[in-house]
This record gives sequence, structure tokens and C-alpha cells, in this order.
Amino acid sequence: MAFSGDQAGIALAGGIIIFMLIFMLVMFAICIVMIIAEWKLFKKAGQPGWAAIIPFYNSYILAKITWGNGWFFLFGFLPLGNIVFLIFTWIKLAKAFGKGGGYAAGLFFLPFIFLPMLGFGRAVYQSPDQGSNKGLAIACGVLGGLGVLLYGALIVIGVTAGVVQEQNVQPSYVDENDDYDNLYDDYSDSDDYSDSDDSGDYDDYDGYDDSYDYSYDYDDITSDVETTPIEGYDYFVNVMLGTEDTQVSVPVLNSEYLAVAGSAASATSDGVSTSLYVGYVYADIPQMVSESVESTCEMMEDMPEYYADITVDEMITGDGFALQQINYNYINWDGEKTPCIEIIKCDQVDGGMVMLDLAVDNSSATENTQAIFKEACELYGIDFDFD
Repeated sequence: MAFSGDQAGIALAGGIIIFMLIFMLVMFAICIVMIIAEWKLFKKAGQPGWAAIIPFYNSYILAKITWGNGWFFLFGFLPLGNIVFLIFTWIKLAKAFGKGGGYAAGLFFLPFIFLPMLGFGRAVYQSPDQGSNKGLAIACGVLGGLGVLLYGALIVIGVTAGVVQEQNVQPSYVDENDDYDNLYDDYSDSDDYSDSDDSGDYDDYDGYDDSYDYSYDYDDITSDVETTPIEGYDYFVNVMLGTEDTQVSVPVLNSEYLAVAGSAASATSDGVSTSLYVGYVYADIPQMVSESVESTCEMMEDMPEYYADITVDEMITGDGFALQQINYNYINWDGEKTPCIEIIKCDQVDGGMVMLDLAVDNSSATENTQAIFKEACELYGIDFDFD
């Protein structure tokens, strides 16, 4: 009768399970027999049989009836030295019951056979082997010391290799403060921004089309979106964003990484990134900016291997807008710090708001970075000090 592939697999799995169960039962039976044999062995030697079921104490009693000193069982915990100790223990155990070297070999290689024979058989306990233990103690001690040194060296090598690998994967946290001497090193406080009524009215750039088809389907995220050029600006274009109640034309980076989905758009180029979101005003504008800044700082603080020296400038507010700047050092893979900034701004528009996240990552800066950032500041109504 032929079996299908599934039936053969089930039969094989069943056979493996049955084999494992039988193996476990056999091992359990051997353990029980060994414990009972050791119990009988201890009683023959005038020791309490119940010691056979007490961990460590059974080793103490075994050393006592073979070596004459129970504390010799501690040699069994020495790496490498424990092998020598185990060999001589079986030899001395055989001698203690009047057996020779052949029986000692049987105890070493087949203890689950020869130990029950010793416990259940007619062998009579005589006394601990009277031979000198000094040589064995020296051998166990020397080999044990070498084993400890070997294991210690392996641990040190393993830990060192792990530390080196971690340093190659993640940068270490750098405590010293670097000077802000990069492209945008002289940022200042509220005087850098316009505190006039300029709230970055996004509708002024292109207006919006009432026929705009808003959708929440984020499967539509694409870099192939309809854009409108902005006269006088080389790096930015307008795109339509909106909710069911509000549609707004907003400027975004004209980048191959431009992605638009319903009410959100993001793009990055030459170390400058812009993220915009059109939505409802659920709180006052300054509170919304404050919450966004706090969330961003918490994210950075949770990754100290990448972000350091995080500071926040004073919030700037005006008629229908609020903004705040985050300053930080980005730590690259070799621990070098690069000063970067992130500006979060919220503008109120008819029926909603536009939330802007404008970031400059100087670690990815190119010769175009400053020009792109200048255009962004002009389009988003941010007066930044480039001197």
C-alpha cells in the first residue's frame, strides 16, 4: 500500500514522537535504577541511603567512601580537573569494594550497568583507598587552574568580540560637545523669526481646485503626483492636500522621493526634508506645536546613540501660526557629531491647519543644501539667520 506525501510525513512525525517517548522512558528508568543503586551502595558503606537523592550531598558521601574525605567532591567543579577527579573516583570506588582496574573501567564507561552491579551484588565495602591522595590533589588543582584560565580567556575573547561588533553596528554615545561650525552654525532665538502677521498662507501659492478628489486610501502613496511649478523657486513645487472639509495647495520639495497621500506629503533632498500635514485644529496652535516638539525630542532622547545635545529654542507665535526650533547633534557610525536642526510650524488655514516639519541634516548636506533651505524658509514664512 502506497502512502501519499502527507501520509508519509505524518507517519514519520509519529515515528519520531514514539521514538522520543521511548527514549525518555528508558532514560528515566536508568536514572531511577542509578539512584536506587547508589542508595544501596551508600548503605553498604555505612552511610545514609537517602543521601543518594540529595544533590551535591550525594557527591560528598561518594567522595567520603572512596577518598576518605567528603570535601574532595569540590574537585569535581574544576574545569579539566574534574575529568581527572572522576576517573580516579571510579578507580578508588572499585578498590573500596574489592574490585580491580577492569571493574573501574566499566564504572567509567558503563556506569548504568556496573554501578547497579556493585550496589545490588555481593560486593562488600572495605574502606576508602588508603593510597596517597596528594598527587591527585596536585593534578586536579593544576588542571583546574588551567581550565579556569582557559574559560576566563574564552569569556574575555567573547565579550571583546561582542563589544567590537556592537561598535561596528551602532555608534557609541559621545559626551563632548562640538562647536556648531557647519553650514547653519549661528542659529539664534526668537529674533531669527518674523513675528509679524505672516502665517505662511498656503492658499496664496496656487489656490485649490474644488474638484480635488480627496481620499484616505494610503495605497495611493506615490512619487508620481500632479505638481505645479512655483515661479522664482527652483527646488519647490505645489501639490494639493486636504481633508473632507479643507483642500490646500502647499509647497513641497521637488524630489524623486516626494510622496503624497491624501492629507500628507513628504520629500527629502540634499539633507533637507519637509513633511506637511493638513488636518483639523484640535487644540490651540501653540499647544499643537508644543506637543509635536515634545514628541520629537522624546524620540531623539530614546536613541542616544544617534542624537545628542538636544536643545529647544523659545516658541514664536503670531497671528494664526506658531513655530519652534529643535537643535541637536547627529552621531554617525564612527561617533562623529554633526549639528542639525528641525523646525516645527503650524499655520491656521480656513477650516483647519497645516503642520510643517522642516529638518536639515548636515551629515547629508551638499552644495545645494543652503539654497534649498533658504527657499523653504521663504515659502514657509520662516525668517532664519544665515549669517
